[in-house]
Amino acid sequence: MKSKILIIFLVLIAFVFTVAPNASARSAPQAPPTLPGVPGFNATDAEEEGYWYSRYNLLSLVMQSGNGEAFMPDPAMMMAAMQAVDADPNDGDTVVPPANPAMLRIVYAGGDPHLTQMMNPDDFATLRWVGGNTSVTTEASAWTIVKELEWAKQFHVDFHFGTPQDNFGAQQRFVGMVMALEAKMQLMAWLQQPELFDGSLAGDFVMLTALSDAADVFSATTLPHSASNRYADPMAAQMFANAADALFAQLEESEPEGVRELSLGIQSLVWYAANTSNADNQAEALEEIADWGRELAKEKAHTAVDRAYKVRGLIEAGRTTNSNRLLKKAARTFNRMVRKYDGRYGIFKKQNTYTIDDVGTILGSINAARLFLGTRIDQVVAENVFAGFYEGTVNISGLQISSPPIGLFKAPFEQEEPPLFLRYPTTPFPPMAGGDYGIAPVFAASVTWDGAGWTADQYNFDTAGAMHAANEMIWFHNDEVNGFPEIGN
Repeated sequence: MKSKILIIFLVLIAFVFTVAPNASARSAPQAPPTLPGVPGFNATDAEEEGYWYSRYNLLSLVMQSGNGEAFMPDPAMMMAAMQAVDADPNDGDTVVPPANPAMLRIVYAGGDPHLTQMMNPDDFATLRWVGGNTSVTTEASAWTIVKELEWAKQFHVDFHFGTPQDNFGAQQRFVGMVMALEAKMQLMAWLQQPELFDGSLAGDFVMLTALSDAADVFSATTLPHSASNRYADPMAAQMFANAADALFAQLEESEPEGVRELSLGIQSLVWYAANTSNADNQAEALEEIADWGRELAKEKAHTAVDRAYKVRGLIEAGRTTNSNRLLKKAARTFNRMVRKYDGRYGIFKKQNTYTIDDVGTILGSINAARLFLGTRIDQVVAENVFAGFYEGTVNISGLQISSPPIGLFKAPFEQEEPPLFLRYPTTPFPPMAGGDYGIAPVFAASVTWDGAGWTADQYNFDTAGAMHAANEMIWFHNDEVNGFPEIGN
């Protein structure tokens, strides 16, 4: 079946490049959409599509693009990983390592996701990007690490991807091992060569999230929804926990300014407080969360993005410190935000350009509001804005530049979902997305609505923004991968 799909796909590629080998890579404005673009598109469709878009963006970046400093893993380590995920290699479900992957030790802050040659899905060397921005930032690296860890958790959910004794899911379980390894390598690069990374307070906050998440993942006896933990590495876990303690000591003395820094700061302290084994540090983090929450509540927020950051931060502060006042503030801010939603185009009034970070922030705030604000908000309105904004600004706009065919990069048991969950019908396949050889299935840096149509910046992949959005999208599924850690006593 796989070979048949591959043949059909390669024939389609050849046809595309014969007909239009020099198609423009920048999308032309489209006719004004009347939402929903797909009749009946709803919040569940957005949640499920977001799951796959999150996966496409991550795997394209950290296994195919070459957009960073690659490393070659030890063959014995890879063999051990294969054996760990597949107890019976003769049961018809066997790991097939991809040909020529580009596993990244250091991730570039951006790049041009146009492909450099005609793609062959069986050879990841043909999925390399043109490249471009080779700068390295703490924020881009940290969001990528969090994304790898969160998908490693997803690939470890027993009822979703099976156990090593099952006869399905071995390939996905193996990819989970790879994601955990890459996260570990990228964290070690940041710890060992800090001079390579352009820092920022926001970046340090996200890195605290990454270190805290890693300390938990590598120390746990079992992972959520699983009877085991194939990623367990106590030595690495202790190293990352110690680094998180040191970074927390530095950041608790910082003075975040503005809505974005305060929101990211609160979110990072929640991750740290939920995962640290130092009771005194946990108590201090909770005090800081409450203090920064009160500061954030006083901040003015006039745009949809600022309101979204404010909502996200206030919800985290309110739910972890049991502050009804902060949750009420979050609800009031959320209600002001959704009143500015323009359902004709799936955007917010007075904002026509959205970066990928903007989109991830807004969707993440609506998701958090739906989960934690309860009757403080109109849940029907929240669900409708969530679906409409997602469809308009992610799908119709061209923000998700391309999407692979349903039969590609997925196991047969994953293809049984409704087609709309796996890809939006008007999103082009990678070879049809533009340029000489196509564009990877990733997010554009931004999209702009000019009153008549959409234009997407397809030349500049923003790693930090894309990985932030990809995290928010997998956290739509907090029943399996929880992006809202609980702080125990």
